Amino acid sequence: MTSALYWIEALLVWALAVQTVRHLSIRRRSPVVCAWLVHVMTFALGALVQSPDVRPLLDLWTGIHGLGRWLAFSLFLCSMAGFWMMIGYVTCRRDSHPPRVRTRLLWAAGAIAVMGVLLLSSGSRDDVGASFLAVYGGNHLVVCFYLIFLSYIVTVLIGTLRLAWRYKNYAQQQYLRVGMYLLVAGDICGLVYSLYLGGTVVMSYLSLPLPPGATTYAATYLGLGALLLVLSGPTISIWGPRLATPWRAATQQRALRQLHPLWLALTTAMPYVRRQPTHTLSDAVGYRLYRRVIEIRDGLLILEPYRDLHLEQQSTAGTTVDVATHARSLASVLHAFSAKECDDDHRTADAVEDDRSESGQATGDQDGAMITREISPMKEEVAYLTQLSRAFARLDVRS
Repeated sequence: MTSALYWIEALLVWALAVQTVRHLSIRRRSPVVCAWLVHVMTFALGALVQSPDVRPLLDLWTGIHGLGRWLAFSLFLCSMAGFWMMIGYVTCRRDSHPPRVRTRLLWAAGAIAVMGVLLLSSGSRDDVGASFLAVYGGNHLVVCFYLIFLSYIVTVLIGTLRLAWRYKNYAQQQYLRVGMYLLVAGDICGLVYSLYLGGTVVMSYLSLPLPPGATTYAATYLGLGALLLVLSGPTISIWGPRLATPWRAATQQRALRQLHPLWLALTTAMPYVRRQPTHTLSDAVGYRLYRRVIEIRDGLLILEPYRDLHLEQQSTAGTTVDVATHARSLASVLHAFSAKECDDDHRTADAVEDDRSESGQATGDQDGAMITREISPMKEEVAYLTQLSRAFARLDVRS
């Protein structure tokens, strides 16, 4: 069960890593992309090596005790170094110097070398599972190994947390803003992991009672979860849209159903506003919603010369009473339009368009201002028209 839980987290890490590498491999090489690739690839490899099933096998195959643990921790340090440099490149100003890349690389390389000397010379065998610190916590070489690792991790987490917290309020794009919050959450979880593991190391060295979960893989799960959040933050623009596709399709499908009563009434009275369907776009639901909004708006524009009250679009903050008033006005105008169509059977679609154009010229600024008004964003357009359609449908039910 323990191994299964670990492999579930590792599988999520590898899924994010594969998507990120595929996305970055087609982009132009830059320092940001290179640091990003180092961060993702070394983190995925570290999650593989850190597995309770793989790490002891490396020691057994090579005959070097502690090699698997040192290799896994070294890959995690390389991942954090790449992450630190990537955040530094992204947040630095264009007119300023890039972050201290060489210093940070030398710092990471020095920490990895010292950690290797300490752990490989300690003689600790990695065959005790989650009780490694309980067995070898009194060895000062093992304690120094962990303290060096945690010192570098805490330094990186504090630095990136400070930058992410500073720039999260400047993010305007939705996925970027969510990614910054994920990054902040990952940094906080990483600091909690570092404090927990550091406390376990010190208490084990001082022969004090270990904290709860010290002899299990709780710390490993917490650390891997923190790094998973850290990895998810910068990569959310890659996997976020794909994950949100079902939710967006369901929302668009619901909007289509809500617009159907108003669309059916308009297209029944004016069949010529229906556009010919096409099959060239992959986003079928989104394209159908776009066509339906255009057809409804075309029908409302055609009805302009036949009404006394303008059905101008109100903001989504408008009250239900306003939408209901517009729906009643629309129903009366549509009824008058249908009656006039029945009286004049020879009117064609072209004649309706010509009549609407002449009426617009005759009324001058009064009607032309609405026809040439600025088009609102699609999201606000759909929000208002769905309210109008629901109010219009309630009128049909009452009648």
